[in-house]
Amino acid sequence: MLNRLPPLNAVKAFHAVSRHLNLSRAAEELGVTQGAVSKQIIALEDFIGAKLFERTPSGLELTDEGQSLKLTTLNAFDVLMTGFSRFERRPPRSQRIRISTLSSFAAIILAPRLDKFEASFPDVQLDILTSDRLLDHTREEVDLSIRYGSGDWEHLISQPLGTSDLIAVCHPELDVESKATRRIQVFSEDIWSKWDAVPGQISLSSGPKLIISDFLITLSAVFNCQGIALLPEIILREHVMHRRLRTVGVPLKDWSRQYHIAMTPRAGKRRDVTEIAEWFERELATLQPISG
Repeated sequence: MLNRLPPLNAVKAFHAVSRHLNLSRAAEELGVTQGAVSKQIIALEDFIGAKLFERTPSGLELTDEGQSLKLTTLNAFDVLMTGFSRFERRPPRSQRIRISTLSSFAAIILAPRLDKFEASFPDVQLDILTSDRLLDHTREEVDLSIRYGSGDWEHLISQPLGTSDLIAVCHPELDVESKATRRIQVFSEDIWSKWDAVPGQISLSSGPKLIISDFLITLSAVFNCQGIALLPEIILREHVMHRRLRTVGVPLKDWSRQYHIAMTPRAGKRRDVTEIAEWFERELATLQPISG
């Protein structure tokens, strides 16, 4: 059994590579060359007498020994970060925060507030990653994400943003009462039938139903008088308030999905990440709810 520790630089190199599974990203994080990282990994493998990574056509993969050591180093660095977090210090001149979000949220909520974000966090360099797939927070180096769903994502903690209400919206000049109008939704489930069943709901002529999986394309169709869309209320509040859109009927409340801000338990211990999460919550809380 080993009775001494390996060189700390070798442990740091393994910690970075095991999270990124990419030598270039690990080298960038550590501020060294890719060759230096490779040498540290080789030195650590020689020290413990076991291979930690395998090269595959798709990239690096951890061996069984590497996976076991990764869990050890993750726990160890979590303990260190928790221990040092109680010490106050001047913030770094610049820090990078990577946010993963849906393009709809980025375009309608985040992009118009970039000036406000920078004023609130002048030392943060923000990276915005837009994707419809659920990114792996560790592998993709994501600090926090904005997701739409039930909120029960594995290995993440999440906090709901806004309401889960869905509202039917259309262009102000679209005459939906006098003729059959196209109904658009971004969900594969037939939520229009649930909207129709809401007590006090207005009666619409039965028009064709159309599923458009992309939120922004759906919104473009609505802006161009191509139909009525059933969409999340929280993200449309400003469009309705400025009369770019109008609501139709009664909202569908308590829908099973809504926007959430999500992060790993580890990221949830970082003050910079939690402060940004709280900023998102405050910004959405300032939006005037749509009555109905």
